[in-house]
Amino acid sequence: MSQFFESIRVKDGIAENIGFHQLRVNKTLQAFGASSHSIELASIVHQLVLPVDGLFKLRISYDLHGHFQSVFMPYQLKQIQNFALVDIKGQSYDFKFSNRAWINEALIQSGKDEVLMHDGGLIKDCSYTNIVFCDGVHWFTPAAPLLEGTQRAKLIEEGVFLPKALYVQDLPNFKKFKCINAMIGWEDAVEYNIESIKEYFL
Repeated sequence: MSQFFESIRVKDGIAENIGFHQLRVNKTLQAFGASSHSIELASIVHQLVLPVDGLFKLRISYDLHGHFQSVFMPYQLKQIQNFALVDIKGQSYDFKFSNRAWINEALIQSGKDEVLMHDGGLIKDCSYTNIVFCDGVHWFTPAAPLLEGTQRAKLIEEGVFLPKALYVQDLPNFKKFKCINAMIGWEDAVEYNIESIKEYFL
């Protein structure tokens, strides 16, 4: 079973943000003592026949020995109506492990469409996205997310928003927020009113 995976956005035959995905793969491999050259995403993608029409998720699952599997899945944005605030109490997801059992369970137990996770008050992430808040002028994302997303890295580099330590007590200071990940770009991301989570922290 592959230990890790990357979800790459493929739009009309173009695989996006490969460089940022590769940086995360390299970080993962190095952290677990594997060769940083054992998984080369650009080479893998080059060997594939990419769908030329529409939006697809290319999931590349891999292990520390250079083995990998790839699969394309049509992608449709998840509809979210409500959020639950959940304390993860020290649990972590520093690398993109295939095993997401505790995250999935937290979502199920919440009874809501999505969870906004925090660790003792320090805001982290949603279950499958990074989160970005707006105070009416500027946009900020948690400086210490559950997982450093590739879209997040790209948009920070472009200056779209800034990383900052954010706490549950700060939420009333914001007016809206977006959820982003490799499949959800900045322009595609829905703007949610902060009121959609206020009932959980007032």
